[in-house]
Amino acid sequence: MRQSLDIKAPEFHIVSPRYEAEILLGHILNMTRVELHTNAKKEITDFDKQRYFKILAMRKNGVPLEYLTNKASFYDLELYVDNKVLIPRHETELLVEHALEIIKAHNITHFVEVGVGSGAISAAILTHAKETCAIATDISKEALNIAKHNIQNLGLENRCDFVESDLLSSPYLIMRKPITLLVANPPYIANSYPLNQEVLCEPHIALFGGEKGDEILKKLILQAREKQIQFLICEMGYDQKESMQEILLNVGYKPTFYKDYAGFDRGFIARLMP
Repeated sequence: MRQSLDIKAPEFHIVSPRYEAEILLGHILNMTRVELHTNAKKEITDFDKQRYFKILAMRKNGVPLEYLTNKASFYDLELYVDNKVLIPRHETELLVEHALEIIKAHNITHFVEVGVGSGAISAAILTHAKETCAIATDISKEALNIAKHNIQNLGLENRCDFVESDLLSSPYLIMRKPITLLVANPPYIANSYPLNQEVLCEPHIALFGGEKGDEILKKLILQAREKQIQFLICEMGYDQKESMQEILLNVGYKPTFYKDYAGFDRGFIARLMP
């Protein structure tokens, strides 16, 4: 194994090529990085070498590490991901923290997540707010299946319903009793915004929000107002604070905005005004 470990990952604009090469080899051999080094003299079969170099080449071509290992970490949870869902970002954990604060402060027992994707947000909230139940929606059947898998794997399936829906348009949601809290990390990137190859590997339906980028967010806010949802917690683009503030105030919500770890505007918490 030492010989294979000494093979350097190709230089393809990643921060830690050696680290990623070890992660990929560990994935192939079902071993941790520590186990790789403590079993350095173990021989690797030709079949496993071929598999390793195949996924290494895919990484070189920009396929995200999370898609190659089918693993993503979020809020101390390990989730299954593939190219049918967005890879959960560290900054989205801020949305979860705000949701947990609102749930605790107002004794909220049910919430809806629009655009559940991998299920990361709902899973994190349900894990830490143990008296709360979720309705998870997505327009993508493939995404819903992945979210179901992750929720079930974490033993949370009895507290989460799944609904295929374009935002809040499903008859199930229209007929349901009033929803108190909505959380969402919807598509908010402008269609023409340049993205790197790694991000472009992710499902475009989960990335792009329209010509300006804020169209889906605006549509969601209008639907939430129609259903009289009391609290909205949504992620948004760094340059969308002004447009979000305008529409939220116009339809009767009082917004508070929060920044991400880099200091950029990243989301809002909005409460329906009496």
